[in-house]
Amino acid sequence: MRCSSGYAKVPLSPQDGPPEEPRFSDADNAHVAAGKALSFLMKFEREGYCKVEKSSVYGAAVAIPQIARSVGWSATMTGLAIRAYLFLVLNYVIQGFLISVMNEEAQVMDPFKGQMHLCDFGASVASCPGSPNCRGPGGTTYTFPRLYDFTSWSTRVFVRDSLKALFPERSEEIASLADPGEYGLEDYYCRIVCCLIFMMAVVDDFEASRSLATLLYHLPSEDTSWICYELPEWEVKERAKKIHSWTELDLVGTVSLQRQFGIRPLQPQRKLLAHCPHPHPR
Repeated sequence: MRCSSGYAKVPLSPQDGPPEEPRFSDADNAHVAAGKALSFLMKFEREGYCKVEKSSVYGAAVAIPQIARSVGWSATMTGLAIRAYLFLVLNYVIQGFLISVMNEEAQVMDPFKGQMHLCDFGASVASCPGSPNCRGPGGTTYTFPRLYDFTSWSTRVFVRDSLKALFPERSEEIASLADPGEYGLEDYYCRIVCCLIFMMAVVDDFEASRSLATLLYHLPSEDTSWICYELPEWEVKERAKKIHSWTELDLVGTVSLQRQFGIRPLQPQRKLLAHCPHPHPR
């Protein structure tokens, strides 16, 4: 019996049907999953990606004004754009103020109270006396029992100087008995570890700044829309929403910069704040 044209032959055996997906053991399945994930992540590592920060004022200041421009500066979006810029300016003011008071602490308050830069004071205390850098800011030789932080050392110096002022005739006795010690590092390697931890804490901020700079560099200067409403091409909208449990928001801004401008690679996620072409007419 011949099949009419336009219809495929009914498979009579497993060989006649479509090829089955390969089956893997649990161990092989983990290897395949790791290989696919690593190939994708290494592409990120090698080529980088552009994204808009979603949890900072910088991302809002970049995206919201562009979306407002895309929709013709509606009243609501214009207000949101103005608010984004106000928060950005406020952020700059607060950060500038904090930097100024930190500079005041380092350049004014520390010299006023006589605190010198720590540098490597006391770093070689284990080999003292008899080695370089064994003399502290007080003019005496470092030893472990006489090593203090600046607050303790300055307080002890104040007590010694006060006693000398009260009993000037016993200055030599006070100097020998009321020993303030020396100011220096209490643990050199602890400071190195603390610096490392601090650098690890700020590396995320550095990466965010680098990512924002990359985004601004690669963004095209064309007058195009930053937001779109894209309808699915494979099914009517309502049925597609039921199949994937979508809401209307899932259809907003689903096309990335890569699709419109050929900028690659981008973070492969559905983004609300992304360049996209005009939706296909329905």
